[in-house]
Amino acid sequence: MNQFNRVPLRTFALVPLASLFFSFAASAEEVRQVYHIAPGPLDEVLLDISRQSGQVISFTPQLGNYSSARVDGSLSAQQAVDAALKGTGLHVQVSPDGAFVIKEGAAKSAQATSSVKAQTSAAQAPTLDRVVAIGTRRSDATALTSAAPVDVINAAELKQTGATSLNQALFQLLPSFNFPQNNSATRGQDPKGASLRGLSPDQTLVLINGKRRHTSAVVNISGGVPFIGAQPVDLDMIPISAIDHVEVLRDGASAQYGSDAVAGVVNIVLKERDSGGGINTQLGKYAQGDGFSKTTDGWYGIGLPGDGFLTLSFNTLNNKPDDIGDKYVADGQLQDPRWGGAGRDKYNLAANAEIGLNDQWRLYSFATFGQDTSVNNTPPLLASSPNNVASIYPGGTIPKYRYRYEDGAVTVGTRYEDESIGRFDLSATYGRDEHDELAFNTVNPSYGANSPTKFNVATLVNDQTNITLDYAKDLDVNWSSHPLTVSAGVAYRHEQYRLEAGDYDSYSYGGIDNVQVGAVQASGLTPDDAGTFKRDVGGVYFGLENQVTDKLQVGVAGRTEHYSDFGSATTGKLSARYDFTPQVGLRGTINNAYHAPSLGQIGTSWTTTTNLDANGNPVLTRMLPADNPAARALGAQPLKPEKSTNYSLGLVLRPTEHASLTIDAYQISIRDRLLFSGGISGPLAEQILTNAGYGQYSWAQFMTNAADTRTRGVDIVGKYNLDLAQFGDLNLSAGYTKARTTIEKVHENPNGFEVLTREARGFIEHGYPEDKLVFGAVHTLNQWTIALNQTRYGKYRKYAAAEANAQYDQVFSAQWTTDLDVNYAFTKQLRVSVGVNNLFDSKPDDFNSRLRQTPGQQYSYLSPTAPEGAFYYTRLSYDF
Repeated sequence: MNQFNRVPLRTFALVPLASLFFSFAASAEEVRQVYHIAPGPLDEVLLDISRQSGQVISFTPQLGNYSSARVDGSLSAQQAVDAALKGTGLHVQVSPDGAFVIKEGAAKSAQATSSVKAQTSAAQAPTLDRVVAIGTRRSDATALTSAAPVDVINAAELKQTGATSLNQALFQLLPSFNFPQNNSATRGQDPKGASLRGLSPDQTLVLINGKRRHTSAVVNISGGVPFIGAQPVDLDMIPISAIDHVEVLRDGASAQYGSDAVAGVVNIVLKERDSGGGINTQLGKYAQGDGFSKTTDGWYGIGLPGDGFLTLSFNTLNNKPDDIGDKYVADGQLQDPRWGGAGRDKYNLAANAEIGLNDQWRLYSFATFGQDTSVNNTPPLLASSPNNVASIYPGGTIPKYRYRYEDGAVTVGTRYEDESIGRFDLSATYGRDEHDELAFNTVNPSYGANSPTKFNVATLVNDQTNITLDYAKDLDVNWSSHPLTVSAGVAYRHEQYRLEAGDYDSYSYGGIDNVQVGAVQASGLTPDDAGTFKRDVGGVYFGLENQVTDKLQVGVAGRTEHYSDFGSATTGKLSARYDFTPQVGLRGTINNAYHAPSLGQIGTSWTTTTNLDANGNPVLTRMLPADNPAARALGAQPLKPEKSTNYSLGLVLRPTEHASLTIDAYQISIRDRLLFSGGISGPLAEQILTNAGYGQYSWAQFMTNAADTRTRGVDIVGKYNLDLAQFGDLNLSAGYTKARTTIEKVHENPNGFEVLTREARGFIEHGYPEDKLVFGAVHTLNQWTIALNQTRYGKYRKYAAAEANAQYDQVFSAQWTTDLDVNYAFTKQLRVSVGVNNLFDSKPDDFNSRLRQTPGQQYSYLSPTAPEGAFYYTRLSYDF
């Protein structure tokens, strides 16, 4: 066979059993089978066709860079391959021994030349492209032919990062993805969401196989951290081993997917394997000598009836705590409490299944379950503190906090497809996230020597049920040789959020005055804070997409959703793309989006008893729900959804089939952003509260629609694949993002209280790197694969809470990190990797001591990288 793309003669002869080849090859055109193969990498689709039909198909490894169209229906092997090759510019030749050989260029047979359209569209499907399901209802859209920017990250790229969680892997790979990676103390145990374009993680919608994912039960109420008030989806509850690829839509998409899709959408696509499997184990440790980590993950595929599959996946993680704390002097002694990443035990499970009932009707289901338990130190309780109980802790103590998350979801659904009536997808999803907190090595000093030393602090539970019916059909139209894709759907969602009180001893008064009431560092949730919140959401949507000409495509979508607790919201989206040549395209979108307040944001309440007044009554500080009468007295208003207007304009360049460059500029204007108010206290607040009958409160805070903001930025992504002949293949990538958010308007409190603190303003406008630059290179030569990534995080700032302390504002300098992964394949099944994240042990600037929340906090919670520095690991992988 001739060489393909200057690659040395290397082809795959694919046949399940050699004896089957001779019987199937002679009758490949006559024998038909039912295929239901989703769009994906062309090499994988051809493997599926070969496995199902028994037909030998020979091709080069470079076909993995092409994207296959959907293969569906009762087809011969030839027809199935033709369907997979549609739009790629490739064609099939039959060798003298009956094998199918995939070739470049126009086909010579009448069958292959019957469609001029397929040949002329070859330039529109470059080798770097991938079929995508996000942001469109078309079945042939790809990342580089879409009207909105989409990133596609495959399983191999996730693994090469050496990351032990999905959040960390995406953070290393995507320029537009940001989330602080400082895991010190309890702040690092909060869920890690998907923050795109400098916006809050709950302004990005997360889907699993195209279905809405439930959020965590935890609302971020920690001080000194960005995104206060956010209730995101916990990405780290999805095992990386279960993921086939991740699609990231960097564009507002509420009209297509509903609430939360303000900054974009992350769609996690699970593996669909009916045979084989793989297992990986990784050991790692920080160069500073701690944080030893052990991970194991794997997957296994089983065939099911009707060309079905069941793919099972898992991962486990155990890591020891690490220390990034700072020494300080207190009680006349040098204090060196451990302050760093938590000790953690974690496991995740996933299953993805599908069976075919007939040629048109298929059933599917997928499920995930995970548990994450972590333990970390909190600031020390010194021996000299009046809150220490000397009879229990004569030398003081370091209170510890244990977080435990249990997260699960299951989806069941059915798809029906008929060429005459269209495609239907009916599904139901139930998801649940439970979070409980326990503190130990601490005391409630108001109980003195009778105080317990372990307390259940709180339990938070978030439930969500989704039922959706989606429809799409391709209609022939007079004005275009391309079909008009019509889509519509209805959706129903039931949500429930529950707060359960902690142990009575964790918040109650034990009888001793002049000390703190409640557990130190762990005052529990009170019965007054506990409660259950529910709502129902119904919605309908409609969309149209059409490739009007070979150069012009347009799309329009609209959605209306009604919330039982705050009313209706309607959004729309208009998208268009024009390809001046096969190498140059211009794309743009205009849309409005919204983010409804989550039930956690509506219901979160937390009371702390600071002391007793002269009459023996507790003096309380409280984080109040916005509809609480005390909050209303202080000027709280009913919460409204955040609403945004999003403009995007992009340029797509494809100079060759091996190179691409996309440049996308955007503006996102958000009205009524949801944030916690500043802490309200002082004589005026006390007088208002006393008049309203809430004189026991000395300080209060509540969720509010605090401000209008505008985010402007640009994302640049380039890729170039080089064939180095006898020196292997080199895949290069580069990405750059720059974003800036400005506060356009602050919604003042009617009583004049501070709605948006100076510190909160800093988080919104400067609490993330002003830009991010990512370079990547993957070199493959024989058995060796070397992946190198270089990342630069731009400057960011931390503001002091009060204007009087503005001189302590800190600007953190830019930081470079280097990640290296070296992999050697002993066989096709057995591979070994050694690698290091942050090769040169780069660390962020030390945190100004005037801004720290505790003297031991050496690094800011805003740090985009893990302050622990270099992390070395080795990984063993075996496929079977």
